[in-house]
Amino acid sequence: MTPIRPFVTALRRPLAAVATVIALSAAVAQAEPVSLVGLNLSGAGFAPQVLPGINGTNYIFPVEAYFQQWSARGVKLIRFPIIWERLQPKLGGPLDSAYVALVNQTFGYAQKHGIKIILDLHNYARYRGQVIGTSGVPYARYQEIMTHIARQWSGQSSLYAYDIMNEPHDAMAYWPTAAQYGINGVRAVDSTRPVIVEGNGWSSATRWAEFNDALLGLKDPANNIIFSAHSYFDENAGGSYDKTDVNKLDANYGVTRVKPFVDWLKKNGKRGYIGEFGVPDNNPRWNLLMDNMLAYLKQNCIPASYWAAGPGWGSYFMSVEPINGQERPQWPTLRKYLDDSSCTTIGPVASGGTAPATGSAGNSGSTGGSTGNVGNSGGSSGNTDNAGSNAGVQVPPASGGATAGTVTSVLNDFTNPDWLNGVFRSKAAVSVPGTAVNRAAFKAGAYLTTADGQVRRISSVQAGSSLGVFTEGAPFNGNAVGYPKTVTVSPTGVSSAASVSAAINDFTNADWNRGIYRRAAAVSIPATAENRSTFKVGGSVRLNNGQVVKISYVQNGASNLGVFLDASRLDASVGYPNKLVSFSR
Repeated sequence: MTPIRPFVTALRRPLAAVATVIALSAAVAQAEPVSLVGLNLSGAGFAPQVLPGINGTNYIFPVEAYFQQWSARGVKLIRFPIIWERLQPKLGGPLDSAYVALVNQTFGYAQKHGIKIILDLHNYARYRGQVIGTSGVPYARYQEIMTHIARQWSGQSSLYAYDIMNEPHDAMAYWPTAAQYGINGVRAVDSTRPVIVEGNGWSSATRWAEFNDALLGLKDPANNIIFSAHSYFDENAGGSYDKTDVNKLDANYGVTRVKPFVDWLKKNGKRGYIGEFGVPDNNPRWNLLMDNMLAYLKQNCIPASYWAAGPGWGSYFMSVEPINGQERPQWPTLRKYLDDSSCTTIGPVASGGTAPATGSAGNSGSTGGSTGNVGNSGGSSGNTDNAGSNAGVQVPPASGGATAGTVTSVLNDFTNPDWLNGVFRSKAAVSVPGTAVNRAAFKAGAYLTTADGQVRRISSVQAGSSLGVFTEGAPFNGNAVGYPKTVTVSPTGVSSAASVSAAINDFTNADWNRGIYRRAAAVSIPATAENRSTFKVGGSVRLNNGQVVKISYVQNGASNLGVFLDASRLDASVGYPNKLVSFSR
């Protein structure tokens, strides 16, 4: 869709987030975590119907201050739209030097402030209103402009990827072929960077599978395609929100909207991201729907870019650009996902795969009005708790390995729209009987171990006839860890005495501080045979401050291992000369 912009009639939303590769010291090259949330920094694509238009009047390239402020807030990736007709005023002709200079300036600002750019050709599979592949716009001309774009900007270090076309629509017979020409155009110059391919049907996440199976035939010699869908929560998914009552929508409505796209990616073994999403500022419940969607995407390591930010938005209801220095209502929810190191590759994460996938931290008992108090009820508001009579099974500390203070409890046996086998569907929480033993053991700060070996720090406990035990991380799979399985709680998260200690490497430079990575939760240890066989994805480690966390990724170097953890960035106080302890279970 093309909503009305406050500055002028504009185009649409841009940005996304993804992983970059950086050189790390001590001969270890580490994959930088995926930026799970970014922004569309629009403005340069405003008023596409006014051609060529005037910068500052019909469209607006952002000044440096926009990159400076968003970088300071933690945004590290921008999807940036440009207009084909302004870049190349005559089909097949030369590029416009003034427009090129403005794009060059934008890349310079991004590089200065540590931001990567996804360059988005924001043209809806059209040039001057004619669909690519029809007689007016031959496929070869589209391939040509993508080659021009790659040749012009592939040397920019701040370029992350090419989004070869925004929201193709009404082009079912043409877009799959056109997309291949677009890929070919980029690869004629740039053989490494990702090519982002949006889908027919306005790139709708909800209707993706209906329109886009033909894209499965695309070929990329670099094998580096990322598919991009867009998702808004109003009736027509276009972002106008003029006939949508959020109070009538389920709290997981955003998840429902993006799930068809994620399922398609999983089915076909493809990578993806949500290139555009946004919610109004007129009801806090929109932020709940957005939060739940972002937690689901995070669980699958799929990045997303919010629409919109940048100059010219004024009081536009989906903008997150501050007004008179005041944050917009949507920003606190987005900010939660910025400084996150849980994913080191773009998903979705297949079941049993090695890529980490964690969701937002569990909160206290309320789920924004859609469910009842989890400590006292088994699910939706008004439903009675059918779990209170289940008897808990407490196992006292055992000899021969179980850690002192360990308590094991069966989960409560109930399933309804909010719970599956005693496991909360939308947040990381489980329900256990409210016995005296459980009340004494299941405390915030202790560690919960599930039947599949996950170790999570407990963030809060809601007390009632049953206990709602919230943890950090993504929602649990009730089929995998729910009733009749058990959970174990212990002060340290260690349920086995077997362990291996590894010395933390002693080096400090721009990326590392006493063997602790400055940009993400990672520790460097020697690449000995024992360490290689012990420190594995899915295992748990204990830091010298007592914190127990899961290993989300291991980068194998010639002489060192980079062990990435499912945690916030680590303080150097846990680094050299301390040790990293891995527990086998």
